[in-house]
Amino acid sequence: MKVVPYVTAYDGEDIRYQLTLAPSPEATDGIRLSYADVTEHDRLFGALWHRHGLTRAGRPEWKLVNTGRQRRCMLRLLCQVCGQPARDSAGLIWWVMNESPGANGLGEPFTHTPPTCRACIPIARNLCPRLREFSQVYTATAAEPYGVVADIFKPAGRNLVRAGTTRELPLDAFHDLEYALAKQLIVTLEDLRPEQVS
Repeated sequence: MKVVPYVTAYDGEDIRYQLTLAPSPEATDGIRLSYADVTEHDRLFGALWHRHGLTRAGRPEWKLVNTGRQRRCMLRLLCQVCGQPARDSAGLIWWVMNESPGANGLGEPFTHTPPTCRACIPIARNLCPRLREFSQVYTATAAEPYGVVADIFKPAGRNLVRAGTTRELPLDAFHDLEYALAKQLIVTLEDLRPEQVS
């Protein structure tokens, strides 16, 4: 039986929703992206978050990440494969990535790839064709929220239009976050070091 990574989305987790613009006295333009039935759990770090169920029902959608589980892995430093803590007994958090981390304006490395515990690194490399082709293992001592991967929308009369492609936004891009539908959390990585794991 094939292992399904914890962060993988399932087709039975899709939730239908209606995006709209809502008045907001805190927003730069006095409005912000919202759901018609927005709840307090739909917003975090200044952005509206894509709704995804957490049931793991249906068929795995191998190329898609479940928004809620990805965010949980980043905030709680959980392994993207097994969902257990990715920090080892020495206090190091393990990551396996198919590309080098990005760097913010301060030169700090960042990623939207959730950690992978050391025990699951061989499993991740075996499951993911991109990791089989190329991957680098790193450890970090801490991770802090830095930004989001999001779709950006803009008002067009009484409608909303998607403004370009999905992009990375830092958490201090306040105006853009007001029109963002966040899909993944980005974290900066402290004391990032390459590791050798066979």
